[in-house]
Amino acid sequence: MYHSQANVRKRLDHYYHCVNAVILNRQNPTTGLIPASVAVTTHGDYRDAWVRDNVYSIMAVFGLALAYRRIDDDEGRAYELEHAVVKLMRGLLFSMMRQVHKVEVFKKTQSLNDCLHAKYNTATGDTVVGDSEWGHLQVDATSIFLLALAQMTASGMLIIYTQDEVDFVQNLVFYIERAYRTPDYGIWERGNKINHGEPELNSSSIGMAVAALQAINGINLFGSRGGPSSVIHVLPDEITRNYTTLHSAMPRESNSKEIDAALLSVIGFPAFAVGDAKLVERTRNEIKEKLGGKYGCKRFLRDGHQTVLENTTRLHYDAHELKIFEGIECEWPLFFTYFILDGLFSENEEQVEEYRAKLEPLIIDSATLVDFGQFISDSMSDSEDGRGQRTPTSGLHTPGGDGKIQHIPLIPELYYVPHHLVDAEKADPHSQARMANDNLPLVWANSLHTLGCLIYENLLSVAEVDPLGRRFNARRTRTNDTVVQIVLLAEDSNLQSMLNMYGLETQTMEQVHPITVSHPQGLKEVYAALGRNNKLGLSGRPKRPIGSLGTSRLYRVQGHLYAFTPHFMDNEEFYLTSDNDYLISIFEQELAFVRQYWVSPGRPTMTILLTHAMLGGLAKSRNFSSQNAGSQHMTTWRKAGLGSTPQKDNKRNLLNFFMQLRSGVCNGVRVRLGRLSEMINTSYIQSLDFLVTKKDIDWVGILRGAANRRKRGSRKLGLNEKQTQAATGGSRTPSNRWSMRRRSSSFGLSLALSSLTTPAVHTEIDGDNYFGTYSQAPTPSEATFPISPVNPAPGPLDVQEPPYTPKKPKKDQTTTFKLRDHEEPRPKGTTDARDAIAEDEEEDEEASDGNDNLGLTLGDPSSMESAMSMLSTSVNLFDQIDLLHYLMSCEGIDYYVTNLEATVKTLLEEVYFKSLQLKLWSIVRQAAGLLHKVVNSLTINITDLVIRQKQITIGSGPTEHFITTPLGPDVLSRIIYDEDFDDVREGPVVQEVLIYLGSFVRADPEMFAGIMRLRTHFLIIALREEISRLNSCDEADAIEHLMQLSPFELKSLLGTVLSGPTLSANATNTLLRNQTSTGAFSGRNVSLTSDSDQSTSTNITSSGPSAMQGAVPIPNLAKGSTTLTIKVQSGGYHSGNFSKILINDCTMSVSSRGINVVVIDPVQCVLIETVSFDTHISEDESDDLARLIDWLHPGLIVACAAKDDCFEHLTVAARLALKQLGSERIDDVKYRDSWCMIGEKGTQPQTGAVEGHKSFTDGPTDAIERAFDLKIYQSKVNDATTPSTTTMTATATTTTPSPSSIAAFVPNSSGRWLRRRKNDGALNRVPDKFYPRVWNILSRSAGFRVGTHFLPRDPIVSEKTPEEFNFALAVENFLGAIVDPAERQIAVETLMVISKIEDRNPGMEVQPEVIDLPLIMREAMEIFWTRWIEEEQEEQEEEQEEEQQQEFSNHEELAQRMFYDLPQEGKEGTLAYLARAVLKLLPYSIDFE
Repeated sequence: MYHSQANVRKRLDHYYHCVNAVILNRQNPTTGLIPASVAVTTHGDYRDAWVRDNVYSIMAVFGLALAYRRIDDDEGRAYELEHAVVKLMRGLLFSMMRQVHKVEVFKKTQSLNDCLHAKYNTATGDTVVGDSEWGHLQVDATSIFLLALAQMTASGMLIIYTQDEVDFVQNLVFYIERAYRTPDYGIWERGNKINHGEPELNSSSIGMAVAALQAINGINLFGSRGGPSSVIHVLPDEITRNYTTLHSAMPRESNSKEIDAALLSVIGFPAFAVGDAKLVERTRNEIKEKLGGKYGCKRFLRDGHQTVLENTTRLHYDAHELKIFEGIECEWPLFFTYFILDGLFSENEEQVEEYRAKLEPLIIDSATLVDFGQFISDSMSDSEDGRGQRTPTSGLHTPGGDGKIQHIPLIPELYYVPHHLVDAEKADPHSQARMANDNLPLVWANSLHTLGCLIYENLLSVAEVDPLGRRFNARRTRTNDTVVQIVLLAEDSNLQSMLNMYGLETQTMEQVHPITVSHPQGLKEVYAALGRNNKLGLSGRPKRPIGSLGTSRLYRVQGHLYAFTPHFMDNEEFYLTSDNDYLISIFEQELAFVRQYWVSPGRPTMTILLTHAMLGGLAKSRNFSSQNAGSQHMTTWRKAGLGSTPQKDNKRNLLNFFMQLRSGVCNGVRVRLGRLSEMINTSYIQSLDFLVTKKDIDWVGILRGAANRRKRGSRKLGLNEKQTQAATGGSRTPSNRWSMRRRSSSFGLSLALSSLTTPAVHTEIDGDNYFGTYSQAPTPSEATFPISPVNPAPGPLDVQEPPYTPKKPKKDQTTTFKLRDHEEPRPKGTTDARDAIAEDEEEDEEASDGNDNLGLTLGDPSSMESAMSMLSTSVNLFDQIDLLHYLMSCEGIDYYVTNLEATVKTLLEEVYFKSLQLKLWSIVRQAAGLLHKVVNSLTINITDLVIRQKQITIGSGPTEHFITTPLGPDVLSRIIYDEDFDDVREGPVVQEVLIYLGSFVRADPEMFAGIMRLRTHFLIIALREEISRLNSCDEADAIEHLMQLSPFELKSLLGTVLSGPTLSANATNTLLRNQTSTGAFSGRNVSLTSDSDQSTSTNITSSGPSAMQGAVPIPNLAKGSTTLTIKVQSGGYHSGNFSKILINDCTMSVSSRGINVVVIDPVQCVLIETVSFDTHISEDESDDLARLIDWLHPGLIVACAAKDDCFEHLTVAARLALKQLGSERIDDVKYRDSWCMIGEKGTQPQTGAVEGHKSFTDGPTDAIERAFDLKIYQSKVNDATTPSTTTMTATATTTTPSPSSIAAFVPNSSGRWLRRRKNDGALNRVPDKFYPRVWNILSRSAGFRVGTHFLPRDPIVSEKTPEEFNFALAVENFLGAIVDPAERQIAVETLMVISKIEDRNPGMEVQPEVIDLPLIMREAMEIFWTRWIEEEQEEQEEEQEEEQQQEFSNHEELAQRMFYDLPQEGKEGTLAYLARAVLKLLPYSIDFE
């Protein structure tokens, strides 16, 4: 719209008079604050200054000031308006700074009573209500102040004057940066919609915090004249945590509000916080659909505020009240102004015109008000405190000060349905006329309307209002091709030389000089000085860890560069990253995370310090023992024989991972390895020059290593790795010392896992016992764990840990210990010369300890002296941890052990450290539990779960804690360790489970489809049952197996359990630890085993390690396709130096020196391994290659391609192994030749392998190709597992009902559907749209019943909406009454059947009676059983007497078990039987019209 200069001045003057009349006349001359309104109604006193309302109210003044800048302003209005803005912003700043003590406390507590107040006295800036008398915690209010401050400062306004004010604003950043886990009262100041004072995690608050943090980051509050000390800093990880939380939660507002119109301010002006255009559109459409009306938008569904049916005598609602507000919620014109602004900023002219037209009839002309002029002039002078009580009234005209009639548009707060029209409006929504309330105008709405008009008339541009360009967030295309730079540093020159031998180039700390590489602790320490101000009593940034985005920057202080290692590689505080395999998975996740969320200019640079603890000792020769013919098949190729060390293989996995980074791609993330000096020019460098002004900290010493990692004390306890072995529960460790009688104590300590061994339900079927039978084991107070000279002591697992010799500490190292070194008892009759030499010494030692049968009871101090004496001589870590556990239970963790000159805590730390080195995870977990260790990222992972509407529980029974909102680390620590776990190891395992669940939900949210409640205790039981079922061991052994799993193995096993829907498909895979013929475990033996009978003989079976090693689906394999195409080509060193392996035209990221291998399981359609073997550098690599091939099952497809050279150390064993794949030319391969092959395990040479070979002088091989029909492989498995006709006939003639006989007549899944239902029940998994369907059923019935538990229709339906999270929680609490997880799933299926019947038959509705779910389920099982009896009678023609024996009542338990194993779909599925039962039992009304 074009305007002449004169017309522009005329229109600006018009808006000036409007703004002056409605806004500036209300601004207090002393404080600069503006009241929300001058109305005092039955619904509240609006004369106070709300922070949020003030910021929104001044937006029009800000915009008008910018518009006046455009013209030659000879009246000084631009200056006047700008300083009115500054005065208000400083008035708010002044009011908040008077509560600076609250900011300091809130940074640490996030407590409701420690927060800044949400409103202040307009005349004085003082607080107006007490800390607990109002819902003050409103993160969005503080956030929009910071957002406006950033935008106004960027536009050239100076609002902040002093360094003290800068420090306060910096602390406001710390105040809101935890918004992602801070439940607050939200924009409507009520929290939960019932208004009982219960805060919630609100998306609108998080979104405004995201906008504020992004906007103010890097802003110099002193403008162009400021220095480094006036720049505001926001760490990128804090922004990202809030950003990801917001995107996970939207479009849901909170647990009680499924949608809220307040989200318009998040997806559009002023926040523009959402970066996903589809999510923005989805949220906008949902608001229009569910909340839109003729007079504005409802705030949220069932909002009773200011409706005529609201009881104004109280602030809260009763649960049954909310239903009466449905359909008559007040509509707010305010939200039309958001739609207009959103259209203007997104250049959506159609939306702008639509909502301008909708808003126009809602605007009240001030000329129609009798006393509007007097109302304006008197608004601030009717009382001493400026809190007048005048409200404009309707009339014919409003005279202005010059006698002319003023036409000022006024927007009411809301429109409500009059009492006499309520029924008509409910019957026909949006059909009745509404009335404006008395709060006229709502200054907030008028301000946004004026701002929109200025932009609409081209008096102001969106770029001027949004100088930071936030409007481009949703339109900006986020690229995911960021290259992550990786710098590898070696701990010392010895490790560097060893790694260089393997072809991995590294640098030492000295070689990266003058750049300083520091521990992330140093970065955390110096950032703690940010915002520190002694005058204000502000301590600066809380000392929280710096995330991967923060440590992927380089930092500069006074010209010196610093780099920091990532925090996730620090194992000081928790043990997870001590497992190299887990570290690899975390490293991959962090790479993907950094790639996805990196927004800074330049590339991220990750500086990795490799240590001897990670990779030391790899160059030493290894003893690979072949397995006996009678032993079971090895279940992981990465394991050597019993004579090797699992730690070394674990280290080789880490080395191979870093070697693969040289290819330039890691799991789809582009990476670049190089020297640190080469990365500087392309890195992002952040200034830390603000430290120069911080005289109270030694930042130079901190950054250069003065605040280094803590040093360990002197060694007190002994250690012998060979004698420290794990054993299954019920056996004993090799200590040969004493017995310990364990019982619960006042400390709640017990190693008798009654909570994990006591079964939850009895559902035994053919030996497949999910939760086992009810245990007859003694209670924790009675359980005895003897330790005697004859048998080994109780250990976590029946494992013969291979001997391991850790790297000896250097002489100058300070790490020494208190406990003795371990000595292994030698078996009698040994021929080992070393045993003979030591025999006399060992006999003398045993003789001196002849009185070993010492009974120790937790909490009983009678044996303290003996226990301390034993501890000083013990050389077994299992014994040491048990003794320390005993001492702690008697005297506490700070008890001083005099003969070892150390406290129990110090000794526990020593055992913890040693067990970490030996990878004895059961001891690690026990020590971590006793030390109450908490993983740093626990809060973040719980937040990632709860924000996706997942309820978490910790513990079981009456003490089960339910978590629905994020909690701080201190609270979580108390919940975990105050829980009276029967096994102290369960606390750390619970943390692991939560960490893994958070990792899964970030990487693959679909894995959690249908899961709303995650009960950690039952998840651990589900893990136990997977091990118990597959290893055929009892509960106690399974628990010990579980506790000895490495973190990576535990994570993989949990992933298998979570893969619910796949558990019933084909031959399902799951993780287990394979036992050798001696019953011992060799380190980390993890494999996948088919659900089918293990004795079934077949040449094609599912390979072992698919899930464990990160098996992924075959790429580019379309749904329903059964064709696999492999292309391979090789080029030696002189022939291009490359290797290419393409699976369905998708290039595999495996291209290292040596032989590159890809293994495919054609039955499961997954890639099992993608790995490289550097057979040029080491024979160990050749041995690993042979081990991999030996480990593979027949029928697996293998693609191999050589790069550079594969000949130098290619052993005979490796060549023979390759011949098992069908190779006939491997013997012809010479130095630096080109060679590749596509083979199959079990294929003989000349019978099917495709192979290419050329001499190093002849160039690369031709590209070879082979196509596979996967259907052929899968049919072979099906043929091998199908029962023979003879077996079925024999089964059919059986007169006694049994699972095998039923399988002959009814659809049967061989236990797969039963297993799926068990796991889904443990996970509380439900189908899509389950809860809204249940709401619809409940709304038409009288309620649901399960035994004595009842879920009533009212007030549930009256209070909660169908998609409300709290309704889902109510349903879950009800279903939780069903103990058997499989039975719970059948109940879920029953509810779905009822819903589907009504969906497909609209004329049928269930009558308002109670629905008894167990009754329906029992009827369905009886119908199923009768159906089977009829079939059997036809086949067998049984006599009458036998028929009576097969009545359902006589075999109800068997019928139930078999019914639970039926598939869902089909004529003989559970849904069909349940449908018949529903139609038979439920009273339906049928509308034939």
